[in-house]
Amino acid sequence: MLTFKTSNFLYFIILLSTLITGCSSKLAVQETEPLALTTARYAHAVVNDGKNLYVLAGSGKTGWLSNIEIIDPNSGNVEVIKDRLIRRRYFSAAWDGNHSIYILGGVSLVGNDKTKYEKRVEIFNTITHEVTFAEQLPLPTRINSAVLLNGKIFVFGGAYQKNGRLKAGRIVTVLDIAKNKWGRAHDMPTAKETRAVVKDGSIYVVGGYNEASPLNVFEKFDPKLNQWQSLPPMPVKVSAHSVTVVKDKLFVFGDYSNLNSTYSYDFKTHEWEKIDIGYKASRHNAATTLGDTTYVIGGTKGDIAYHLDYIQTFKL
Repeated sequence: MLTFKTSNFLYFIILLSTLITGCSSKLAVQETEPLALTTARYAHAVVNDGKNLYVLAGSGKTGWLSNIEIIDPNSGNVEVIKDRLIRRRYFSAAWDGNHSIYILGGVSLVGNDKTKYEKRVEIFNTITHEVTFAEQLPLPTRINSAVLLNGKIFVFGGAYQKNGRLKAGRIVTVLDIAKNKWGRAHDMPTAKETRAVVKDGSIYVVGGYNEASPLNVFEKFDPKLNQWQSLPPMPVKVSAHSVTVVKDKLFVFGDYSNLNSTYSYDFKTHEWEKIDIGYKASRHNAATTLGDTTYVIGGTKGDIAYHLDYIQTFKL
């Protein structure tokens, strides 16, 4: 039978053990720091080359950005390359599958106070870190969306200036990388600023903005047939969002007004679903999937916080 003194001693040992365990768990959590941007930003672009994340230009607290953050998500190492790119925002970028990242469209800063719609197409070499130029974009637009498929970069929509006003475009331009020549594909069914992804040899564009209101359109482009198909629309209208594909699902993050908006589309069931994955609210962020991890990077909360350094990670 335990005496009173023995019981107290055992209780003390158990309590001490619990405290030590609790402290050890807390230290273990602190040792794994979450990824974050060196420079908070929005209206930027993000791509990955199968190893690293590349965060390109955009707008930060100091103004328009021209730097590149190269992030190794496995080690957490970050390399910042300063003053390398044209200062631009609301553009798109695509990796060519080798060692080049193409940076396309958007609005650039000329001098300290003038802006222009940018025709120049920068090529950032992921090995040498040099920047060269491809043939100029036929129609410069803001908030366009670029994807790579079969050695070609497809650039969808965006807004351009016409008679002093912004006009949403339906145009799809195509850069043949090997020939360094631009061509045209069939126009989108709907004029808009939008976001695009590739899935099984087809390209999907999701939501967007037509310079009057956000949209819930969901459209599929078959580059072999040069044809478009309308798909089940999103349950809500979205703009200033980002998209990615993980296996048989498409994910949509954020919205200009509903910053918490998070939806998925199942390519097997052909159904949309509102999801809760712990996503932190933002708009004008950028998303990419590397391996089994999806990254939603940067963005803005509008009037609350203009520039975010978030690197949100999800196993989807």
